[in-house]
Amino acid sequence: MLKELINSDTKLICDTLAEKGMLTIHDLEVITGYREMYIYLALGWLSKENKINYVEKDDDLYIELNA
Repeated sequence: MLKELINSDTKLICDTLAEKGMLTIHDLEVITGYREMYIYLALGWLSKENKINYVEKDDDLYIELNA
């Protein structure tokens, strides 16, 4: 059950990143309404599948889709 929920969360996060571009974890929380814990789970999933990239900028960590 949780695995399906995380998979669903990853789809929304990918769609959000595709639409908005590079975002912070806080940005993703605000836009999606997801709790931080679920965002971290989804980002871990997307990292494993090599679908996202992390960028450090201005003392923040940003997430973007891989090209």
